[in-house]
Amino acid sequence: MKNLGIIKIKAKNYSKSCIIIIGFCFFISFLFLLIATKSSPLYPFNDWVDTNASFTMGKAMMNGRVLYRDIFDQRGPLLYFLFGLAYLISKTSFLGVFIFEVLSFSVFLFFSYKLLILYLDIEYAIITLPVLAAVVLNLKSFSHGGSPEEFCLPLVVISLYYLLNYFRNIHPKPMPLRQVFLNGIIAGCVLWIKFSLLGFWFGWMVSIFIIIIIKHGLLRALEAALVFIFGMFTATLPWLLYFGINHSIVEWINSYLIINLTSYSDYSQGSSLIPNIKYIPIKFFGHLLLNPIIVGHLYLGFFVFLTNKIFISGFLKKLSILLCFLLLSISVFGFGQSHTYYFLIFSPFLTFGFIVVLTLAYQKFGEINSVKLFSIIFIISFAIAFIYNFTFHHNSYLLKLEKTDFVQFEFASIINETDNATLLNYGALDSGFYTTTGITPDVRFFQKQNIPYSRFPIAVNEQNRYIKDRFVDYVVIINPISENNKIIEIPFLYQNYTLLETETQKYEDKHFIYLLYKEK
Repeated sequence: MKNLGIIKIKAKNYSKSCIIIIGFCFFISFLFLLIATKSSPLYPFNDWVDTNASFTMGKAMMNGRVLYRDIFDQRGPLLYFLFGLAYLISKTSFLGVFIFEVLSFSVFLFFSYKLLILYLDIEYAIITLPVLAAVVLNLKSFSHGGSPEEFCLPLVVISLYYLLNYFRNIHPKPMPLRQVFLNGIIAGCVLWIKFSLLGFWFGWMVSIFIIIIIKHGLLRALEAALVFIFGMFTATLPWLLYFGINHSIVEWINSYLIINLTSYSDYSQGSSLIPNIKYIPIKFFGHLLLNPIIVGHLYLGFFVFLTNKIFISGFLKKLSILLCFLLLSISVFGFGQSHTYYFLIFSPFLTFGFIVVLTLAYQKFGEINSVKLFSIIFIISFAIAFIYNFTFHHNSYLLKLEKTDFVQFEFASIINETDNATLLNYGALDSGFYTTTGITPDVRFFQKQNIPYSRFPIAVNEQNRYIKDRFVDYVVIINPISENNKIIEIPFLYQNYTLLETETQKYEDKHFIYLLYKEK
């Protein structure tokens, strides 16, 4: 199928054509994310606790706090650095986060396009891009916007492109070491964003290693492996310097790696990998029920792509792609934890379904050899994708709200009446009050982690100490509405603080009560 059709790209015009495609990807990304992510300027606020926690950590980093040592959360430092840059763009809103989301998704679309044209005519690939954007962003796993998975999407599709490009255009020669090095850097970046996503790159490097051993011997394969590891080290070096200079390497490793593995995961309860693996198919089936058409397209397209020699031939090549998917599945779900947004990292595999469907279309209808026909099909596909995204996105219900409808802004107007106010988000994940007030926490445990007290008591104990010792001017307490009638038993709360305001607000599918206390 692969030819250039009506859009001719010659070597001398390649750069210009790339710029046009990149611009198109950026346009789609910007337009569709305006609706899809709550970080968009069209939304009054992104109320997702994860995004707010990352923003608070990034803000603290940019204000001189040392990650993990002075302020605690358990995500990766590269994610916080990205959010810190976003904070420098806009200090009390998510405009900066939105910009980085648009850039990230633009890269995802561009490399998805490069992956598509390994198999499809350019016309078919261009027509696919808005549809691909709409289906990825409308997965329930896209959630609120600003997840680590979202920022890792372009990294997955870049490595996926290099792997398939190797199979189609380079194999049986060894993969160029510069490409191995680049993908090592990518894996290193993922390591310091969210290490549980690294399974894909384990599969990627194992596949390349095995293929090189068979075709070129052990020494050449070891060379490639060392180059890959050096790439990962290159991405790690800035963090070794950052935490080394700040004498906090122990806090870094303990907070990000050890606590995640021993407190947050099911391994802390005596569970093991094998029982968790058994439940992975159930988790995949659960996501099929959430998005039957889109996820069904992913599963079926991936299966057909791997089993049909039109797309990929040779046992090792098929095994390589399958290994990347399987090891990613194990690293994402094998720790026992499972949240809806985890599945987003699998969305690059949707591209295989589009390759299969459009190959069938090509076999039936042939090339799109008319500019007029291409224009009509393109306009129709773009319009359908945009309307679908605008009409059915699960976040769009918030578009009708104003800032005044959010307790975060109501409480912020009270808190900011106090000069240089200090604040504690007690007993829950970061609910956005640090964001709307612009306050940088001056306590390490600025929120309660989503970890049971028995496994991680220090966070609750320290928050209780902050209240006892009057460390902060204001305390915000968040409880599910079902617990509204329960007496809040926090040592020294009523002796040291006065209740100012009480509000209820819906977050995701539950209603919560928000209480604002001020120091007496």
